[in-house]
Amino acid sequence: MFSRNAFSGTMPLCLVEAEVGRAVITMEVGPAQMNGHGTCHGGALWTLADMVFGAAGYYDGTILTTGSDLTFIRPVPGGATIHASAAQISRRGLSGIFTVVLTLDPGNPDAVVAAGTFSGRWLRSEGRGGGN
Repeated sequence: MFSRNAFSGTMPLCLVEAEVGRAVITMEVGPAQMNGHGTCHGGALWTLADMVFGAAGYYDGTILTTGSDLTFIRPVPGGATIHASAAQISRRGLSGIFTVVLTLDPGNPDAVVAAGTFSGRWLRSEGRGGGN
């Protein structure tokens, strides 16, 4: 999935874990991810959230984002490592819904920088396994 995505392939993403319906990706915030305010650009954060969602849903092939609702909670300084996690909460046929959390410190609710839900649709036919 990562190797075929030219846009996100330019970002410093690291897949930490992926299993059926769950994934964790980290991103180091470097100069290319910064905005004019000296913090991580919201587009970089959204792309990270989208990629962890895609990794969590990849167990049944490519999943396309059909909707997202990501709330930005606090700015992220340059040099920080963001931990992104996604977990599937629903699947019906080829459609799924996932929660996504971006944090500077997993397990610390005060370190969450963005959170939301992503919905998507798998490109393949039903029945390839893993469906919830």
